[in-house]
Amino acid sequence: MSITKERLHAPPSDTDVSGEVLGSLINMAGRQRMLSQRIALKAMLAFQQFDGALAIARDTLRTFADTHTVLVQGRDGLPGLFSPALREAFHGGEHVARKITDFIALASTAIDAIGRASPAAEDALKALIGSVDPLLMHLHAVTAVYEQESRRIARAQKKEQRDLIERISSIAKEAHIVSFNGQIVASRSDVTGREFAVVAGVMTGITKELEAVVNAFVKKTSDA
Repeated sequence: MSITKERLHAPPSDTDVSGEVLGSLINMAGRQRMLSQRIALKAMLAFQQFDGALAIARDTLRTFADTHTVLVQGRDGLPGLFSPALREAFHGGEHVARKITDFIALASTAIDAIGRASPAAEDALKALIGSVDPLLMHLHAVTAVYEQESRRIARAQKKEQRDLIERISSIAKEAHIVSFNGQIVASRSDVTGREFAVVAGVMTGITKELEAVVNAFVKKTSDA
C-alpha cells in the first residue's frame, strides 16, 4: 500500500475529533444498553404473542446492529475506533466486539424462531435473555471508555490551543520589536528612511491588532 493510501485509511488524530462527534459517540454507545434490553423484552412479548412486539424486536435489532457497525467502522462523519483505548475496549482481551456480534446472532435466531412459531423458539429466547446481563456490563464499560477518551481529548485540545496562542504571542512580540527598531532607524535617516518609517508604523499597527486578537481568543477560551 502506498503512503498516500495509508494516510487515506488512517484513523483521525485525537484533535481531529470534535466535541460534537464525541458527544454523538457517547450517546450511541450508551443507547446500545437500552436497545439490548429492549430487544430481549420485545422478543419475550412476541413469544407471548403480544401484538406488534415481533416487528418492534426486529426493528430494534436492526438499529442495534447498525449502531455497532457505525461505532466500530465509522460512517457519516463518525470516525470508528479512532484511538488505541477504543480498539482495546472492543477488540482487546474481553473480546467485546465478538460478544456483541454473538448477541446479535442470538437475537436474530430467537426472533426468527418466534416468528416461525418454531419448537426451538423457547430455548432460543432463554439463551437470548441469559446473554443480556453479561453484555450490559461490557456495553457499560465501553461507554465509560468513550467518556474517558472525551475528557482526555478535551485536555489535549486545550493544550494545543494554549501552545498555539503562545506561538502567536511570541511572533507578535518579535514583530513589534522589529517594527519599533525600524522606526528608530528610520527617524535617523533621509527621505527613504522616512518612507520606511511609514512601513514600520503600519507593521506596528498590525502587531497591535494581532495582540488584540490573541488576547480576545485567550479570554474566550478561558471563559469556556
